[in-house]
Amino acid sequence: MRSFRTLAVVTAAAGAFALATPAAMATPAPSVPAAPSADAPQSAGPAKATPSKPVVATYRGKQIDLSRGWAGASVCTEVKGGAVYCHDSVAEADHALTTLDPAAALAVRAAKGADVADQGGQGGQVAQSTADCPSGWACLWGDANFSGLLLRWSEPGTKYLSDWSFRDRASSACVFRYSGDLTLYDDRTLQPDPSVYLSNGNCYNLTGLGYPYGGSWNDKADYIVL
Repeated sequence: MRSFRTLAVVTAAAGAFALATPAAMATPAPSVPAAPSADAPQSAGPAKATPSKPVVATYRGKQIDLSRGWAGASVCTEVKGGAVYCHDSVAEADHALTTLDPAAALAVRAAKGADVADQGGQGGQVAQSTADCPSGWACLWGDANFSGLLLRWSEPGTKYLSDWSFRDRASSACVFRYSGDLTLYDDRTLQPDPSVYLSNGNCYNLTGLGYPYGGSWNDKADYIVL
């Protein structure tokens, strides 16, 4: 599993990505992003009338509304069934999975060995990496190179990042779902929403992924569809 993840990161970071229209697919092949055509077909994305709702997470035994901030947490994980738990470290979050989501805990062990899960959140913090996004999940990080604040999802659907205090904050991503992929969207006023498709089994530095109106996808994602 580790060798597969390493290959995925190297492949995804090989160069700029082709974006022919505001709805595009991120691919490993390096190319120069093209400006969107005014008459090109646009991605509609999810219905804008769909209301978002507060994401309530458990952190240090209390309930917090993530739309109002993370209250000091550094990792928030949506486990199977949709419940959300936040923790101070990846090691602590991974250990909690042994009770919250045993299947995910096994995936963590397979990705980086049993030692981290057995630490119980005690001891040194293991450096964040793509291994922090185990099989079955899609993940976003707040910084490039898979570091910083970490969001992990196991349930499909549309995730409005403002509900998670993560709008315009994502800088890297991994997609290791059991089925399906991930699409990032930028919510534009009076314009089509640019989107980019991230294929399953890969990791991406959004700082190197071309945005159709110029620049990169770094700090651009407003909502995602899994």
